[in-house]
Amino acid sequence: MAASISVAALPTVAQEGSADFPKLYITGAAGANNPTTRSNTGEAGTFEEYTNPGASAELGFGLDFDGFRVEVTYAIDASQLRGYTNIRGVDFDYVSGGETRKQSAFLSGYWDVLRHKSWTPYFGAGIGYSNLDVRNFSDAGLSYDAFNRSLWGYQLKAGLSLDVSSRSTLFAEGIYRATSRFDTNDGFNDWNNASWSSWGGQLGIRVDL
Repeated sequence: MAASISVAALPTVAQEGSADFPKLYITGAAGANNPTTRSNTGEAGTFEEYTNPGASAELGFGLDFDGFRVEVTYAIDASQLRGYTNIRGVDFDYVSGGETRKQSAFLSGYWDVLRHKSWTPYFGAGIGYSNLDVRNFSDAGLSYDAFNRSLWGYQLKAGLSLDVSSRSTLFAEGIYRATSRFDTNDGFNDWNNASWSSWGGQLGIRVDL
């Protein structure tokens, strides 16, 4: 009789387990970004350009397949141009403008290393579309044209997740985001620009729906 009860209960347990995954969730995070130095090259030579640290945010949806997650997110990185070292090696600071907005749509995959623990390190990578918008800017003697470019974008992540309830997970992550190279004309010369890349960090939350 006990064996019959155990066998009868097996389908119910299997059904409950199979209903747990995949889990749909929403995710949101905010933090800071620190753009890398860019080396830009043209017929006139090569110069290096610097950008101040700024803010970042990300929002989207995901599916958790019990250890492997897939997310579709919108991300924004905002900052401001700081200055440059010209082709002769002389440093200049920008005196006005140069506000930047990089808005991206990413499809990303994540691996939760310790998926059956209440906390786990994770790794992720994503690819997508980035729109880079840089406003007009100037130094002490020259003014430069704004530009807007549609580029390939990608991101790499490493972080730590902590379950705080049956439906909510907090996380902290480090991020590297970058774009494809792109061409510009600042009103004086044509330039081939290095990837618009940055290192950053975010704190966020995932909530099961």
